Amino acid sequence: MAETRYRVGDRVRFRMPLARVVEGVVKEDIGPIGRGGRRLYGITYPGGLHVEEPGYIELGAADLEPVRDPVPAD
Repeated sequence: MAETRYRVGDRVRFRMPLARVVEGVVKEDIGPIGRGGRRLYGITYPGGLHVEEPGYIELGAADLEPVRDPVPAD
């Protein structure tokens, strides 16, 4: 199955240690430099080590799930 590709600005969800699910934004497509050529993405998310600064993590596409905008109510 083909790996999902993300673009800068896409909203994503991923799991942090202790099963905490976090939403973040793709800030960069680092490229296929991960183990086995997997594509890595740089993600920022709220609540990093310092509350006033966002956290940053690099993850592969398999570790990410897209966050869809809610459908507006009529």
